[in-house]
Amino acid sequence: MRTVIIYHSDTGHTKAVAEYLARQTGADLVRVRPRFRYNPVSRVIVGIRRAISRTPEPVDPSPIDVSGYDCIVVGSPVWAGHPTPAINGAIAALQGCDGKQGVAFLTCFVASGEAATMLRDALQDRDVAVKGSVTVHGSEQDDYVYLDRLVSMIREPQRREIPVE
Repeated sequence: MRTVIIYHSDTGHTKAVAEYLARQTGADLVRVRPRFRYNPVSRVIVGIRRAISRTPEPVDPSPIDVSGYDCIVVGSPVWAGHPTPAINGAIAALQGCDGKQGVAFLTCFVASGEAATMLRDALQDRDVAVKGSVTVHGSEQDDYVYLDRLVSMIREPQRREIPVE
C-alpha cells in the first residue's frame, strides 16, 4: 500500500512523529509550510485566530497530488484546540484524494480540544475514508510503543471504526 504523510510542524515535534511513521511504514513525506511566515508574536495574534476560525492558510507545496497513493496520513500540531491553518490549507490543496484511506494525527503539550474531530471531519469532507486519529501528547512523543499504534492504523488495509481520542 503506497502511503504519503503530509504534515505541518512549527517546533519540530510533529516532524519527529511524521519521520518516525515514515521510517516504520516506508511512506513518502510531504512537509507543508505556510506562505505567511509566522514569528512568535504573529503566531499568537494571527495564527491562533486563523486556527480557531478554521481558515485554510495558503501553503507550499500546492497543489498536493495524492492520486498515486492508497493511504493519506495528515499530521498537525494543535493551536488553541484546533489544527493549524497550514494543515487546513494542505487539506484544501489535496488533489486526487477521493475514496482514499486516511489517518490523522496531532501533537500537543496540553489539551487538544476537538482538534482530532476537526481534522478527521476535514478529511472526510474531501471524501477520504478516515481509519482513525490519534493525538500524541508531549510526554508520548518518545514512546514508540504508543507511536506504533499509529503505525498499525496506517498499515491496516481496510477501514474500520476506531474511536477518536
